[in-house]
Amino acid sequence: MTKYQAIKGMSDILPEESQVWQRLEEVTRSFFRTNGYEEIRTPVVEVTELFQRSIGEASDIVHKEMYTFKDRGDRSMTLRPEMTASVARAVIENNLIREAKPLYLYYIGPMFRAERPQAGRRRQFHQVGIESINTPSPFSDAEAIALLARYLRVVGVESFKIKINTLGCPKDQAEYRETLKAYFSKESAALCEDCKYRLEKNVLRIFDCKNESCHKIIDNAPPMKPCGTCGSDFDTIRELLKSVFNVFYEVDRKLVRGLDYYTGCVFEATSAGLGAKDAVAAGGRYDNLIKEMGGADLPATGFAIGIERLLESMKADSSPLLVEPRQKRIYVALAGVGLDAIKRFSKVLGGFNSALCLLREKGHEVFFHFRPDVSLKSQLREADKWGARAVIILGEDELTKGVMTLKDFESKEEKKDIAISELVSIFRWD
Repeated sequence: MTKYQAIKGMSDILPEESQVWQRLEEVTRSFFRTNGYEEIRTPVVEVTELFQRSIGEASDIVHKEMYTFKDRGDRSMTLRPEMTASVARAVIENNLIREAKPLYLYYIGPMFRAERPQAGRRRQFHQVGIESINTPSPFSDAEAIALLARYLRVVGVESFKIKINTLGCPKDQAEYRETLKAYFSKESAALCEDCKYRLEKNVLRIFDCKNESCHKIIDNAPPMKPCGTCGSDFDTIRELLKSVFNVFYEVDRKLVRGLDYYTGCVFEATSAGLGAKDAVAAGGRYDNLIKEMGGADLPATGFAIGIERLLESMKADSSPLLVEPRQKRIYVALAGVGLDAIKRFSKVLGGFNSALCLLREKGHEVFFHFRPDVSLKSQLREADKWGARAVIILGEDELTKGVMTLKDFESKEEKKDIAISELVSIFRWD
């Protein structure tokens, strides 16, 4: 065993796994692009203050999960724990909104949190998400929730639930904090140490507690009573989800989300395939964040999906994306062809290789390596394991005639004496 190992909670994504990740990323990019979203990529490292100010000092992320360090200039830097703050910074810095138009962005990338590794959770983890900026209407909230539900179905997750709630406006939240502070103060002796800290710093964060001993107290907490405008917006969102987008949801009055910048509607998607800690995606409205960071008054909403947790949900629901696509994979097996034969038939093989290059340009994956010590039987077994749709077999007899043998794994047919000049034309699979 090597003395060097990956850091706990930061896993290698090996070739067999990365193929699934690539398919998921391809589908993801296509999905959001065709829904009018453009990709944004931000640095992995930002100044610490960006996350302290936007996420909130009392959040679990800032309080105990961020990877923070001093750089050579003695500046406090942090590996990004989430993406919304970075996107907001990029929007302001690059003046991305120059007119009174909405801005639709999506992202895919790694995040970092020093939390305890568990099923679907890593210290280096990955998220895909969207930010819908300069979109004040309740329709935008309903649209984002519907987009999330549609995306989950596209990637093959069916057993999910959508939960929604409203946090109201800043005035609603201030009043609710006072109500909650009075309630939880009476129960403080029974709260865990983290919740006692949250009681002093930001009482709403108590709803994020994972400690079983606090759950009964949390369950009996008084619900929020949003103002008329916030209540009306929330009713509109619920009606749009039901009548326009046909999205089934449930209202969860204890859903507050773990980040301080949220206002108005918040939501999450849970998956039956994740066990007790079942959230696969979450998001909400954040109308004040960009303005508080020094930008324009730009209301916004968005969501983020944990890719590792998404993959666990896809496995539980037997997503078709997890099945290796054979349709465009071609394996070339050289049967008993040594280096001398390669030299003798170099012109034939040169034309054959040029045809393979054309296939690759058309999007086919072609495995072609010279390994004279590997038997044909082993190569066929390897081709099947690799997920090839077909195997091209070339032996000395085929090379003499300028032909090939084609073994199709899907139809179980084997065709001999196919002219090499026909190579490109015969691989026109749908």
